[in-house]
Amino acid sequence: MLMARLQRIMNRYVEYFNLKDVNLELVITKDMYETQKNYGFSETDTQRISEAVARQNWKHVAACMKFPKSIDDSFALIFKEPYLRKVEECELYRLMFHELTHYVDYKEYARIHNLKSYQELFHSQQTVLFQNWSEYHAERRGYAAYLKHRHGVRLQYDVTPKKIKIMEDETLRNLMFYAEHYTNTAEYGSSRQIYFTMHLLARMSIWMQILPSHVAEILSKDPFNYKGIEWIKKLMLLFAQYPTLEKMDPHLMDIAKIIAENLALPKEEIYDLVASMDAIDEIIC
Repeated sequence: MLMARLQRIMNRYVEYFNLKDVNLELVITKDMYETQKNYGFSETDTQRISEAVARQNWKHVAACMKFPKSIDDSFALIFKEPYLRKVEECELYRLMFHELTHYVDYKEYARIHNLKSYQELFHSQQTVLFQNWSEYHAERRGYAAYLKHRHGVRLQYDVTPKKIKIMEDETLRNLMFYAEHYTNTAEYGSSRQIYFTMHLLARMSIWMQILPSHVAEILSKDPFNYKGIEWIKKLMLLFAQYPTLEKMDPHLMDIAKIIAENLALPKEEIYDLVASMDAIDEIIC
């Protein structure tokens, strides 16, 4: 039943974005940590954090994408069964659209850079910046699917009292959720601030597209009581200017510049900071 629901949602994505030659395996598991080790690269191929830390991190993962060793092999999308069983259909749409967008992004990145193997991703500093952009892109599509199937909100400019109320409620909920995660460095680590900021940026950018004047007013009041707001404003402008990976790819370094400005770090240290994220460990959530 769960697999059929996921497959149906995946088919909707494939049809909507007109994907060709889709090579994917869907996996549902009760134990994300143990299952994910059967896909992708071996432990000796990548840098690994300690097992205790890895297991702790995997407790929070509802879904992930694992890319293959060979450029022609299938990707794996892995989903946590207990989580799937307790959430609404709109959240299944968000998860599937999010992970499928990572799949699309990595295939496109490999094409643009003429990669012969996905292992080459671990040899380029630029990859960590691309991964951050992909988190934004994936959550943007995922959140758009969520809004459509939860509230009936479509990505078009249409100012109505109902839509404004939904935006206000969603914005408050997102701010509270991501502010808590952003500031909880004891559990998540300071490097995850970039990850959470990308997700919040994606959600705010959707509302900026639908109700630009209303969101602009919210942002102008600086309601976020954490430094991520500066990233939101500058990165939103950058990503709006280059909306596709092909256009964004030559400007990925600008992401590091913006983050460096707001963290008061040299650009070189940004690579080290972002590279410590779980995502660089072939885990794309």
